Amino acid sequence: MRMKHLLRSTRQAGLACSLALALGVSAFAAAPALAGDTSGLTLSDTWMRVIVPSRPAAGYFTLTNESGEARTLVGASSPACGSIMLHESKGDKMVMLPEVAVAPGESVSFAPRGKHLMCMKPAAELKPGTTAEVTLKFKDGSTLTGSFDVKGATATGK
Repeated sequence: MRMKHLLRSTRQAGLACSLALALGVSAFAAAPALAGDTSGLTLSDTWMRVIVPSRPAAGYFTLTNESGEARTLVGASSPACGSIMLHESKGDKMVMLPEVAVAPGESVSFAPRGKHLMCMKPAAELKPGTTAEVTLKFKDGSTLTGSFDVKGATATGK
């Protein structure tokens, strides 16, 4: 008797899960794109330059927006960094950027002597020859994660 009850409960639970999944999938398929959608955004030429472990590292990449709407980069994070800031080199000074807009159909490059990510308090594991996961954060709450190749102080590009 107990086995029959267990089998019936398991069957009922399976049917309930199947029904919920079917309803969830069809509800999701009918829903409009969410604000956190990063489709149309691509990340390329990702790399980081490490000078010495006690100094900040820099992150570089190209972000392309083919989404049809303006997107605004407002920050980044990585387990390999205590914190990350958006910076830009202007002559012999660096300025912090509160945000970087990327128009539809456009790309923005973060490159040496220009815009870059400033990785403060890099982790000991951030060494040339490794990779670091970096998550870009956008004004609409969406995120885009990429793997950044870590290079030494003399590196000049991807």
